Amino acid sequence: MRLAPKIALVLGAVFLLVGIAGMAFGGSELGDVPPESEDWSGTLKWEGETPSGYYGHFEWTAIYNVWVEEGSEVSVEVVDGGADNRFITCEELDDCGIFDVDGDIPGFQYIGEIWIDDSGWYEIRFTDDKQGSSGVMIREDPSVMGILGAIGGAGFCCGGVFLLALGATLSFTMQDKPKYDSQGHHLVENDGTRVILSEAPTRGSKDGVEQGDGAKWWVKESEKE
Repeated sequence: MRLAPKIALVLGAVFLLVGIAGMAFGGSELGDVPPESEDWSGTLKWEGETPSGYYGHFEWTAIYNVWVEEGSEVSVEVVDGGADNRFITCEELDDCGIFDVDGDIPGFQYIGEIWIDDSGWYEIRFTDDKQGSSGVMIREDPSVMGILGAIGGAGFCCGGVFLLALGATLSFTMQDKPKYDSQGHHLVENDGTRVILSEAPTRGSKDGVEQGDGAKWWVKESEKE
């Protein structure tokens, strides 16, 4: 087998294994939380009352949903977060009713998410616009990493299947050139034994093969290499 088919087959197998591992990782990150669970919108990261603040570590691979008591008006600020790390209201995301059925939390309403573009430590400040006290929650949803893992794994699997198919095709189409000895005999080696299948075609020979003096068309050499 030529070198190119071998490389394609090896890379295809590696890509396929990496893809399967990526899809398995993605599936484990997505988890199996039922829609009727409060954790459908993420596991509880922090819970408190306004006015208050929370200082913690946030990852760009997670979604941080913010819930407040029904009927309250709460402002959320990512202190010194800049334009890339901020709170985005559900009106801006156009998903205020996303948890009205699946993931509903009695007594609370979803108002938006904390968007983190740069992983790190941040202070989140909560204030009640009515100057009162309202319960607030931050719920962490790590499904982004699971989705990325599943998509990446699927891509690697597709690449692996393509390379395996390419390697198999090349292995059939790229055959090694026949070998001849100094006398023009076609040689094939099998477990160290050299077998002469035929003589190399010569000009003027019948059917392209020189007809000898009654010699057999093949000769098996006894010498081992």
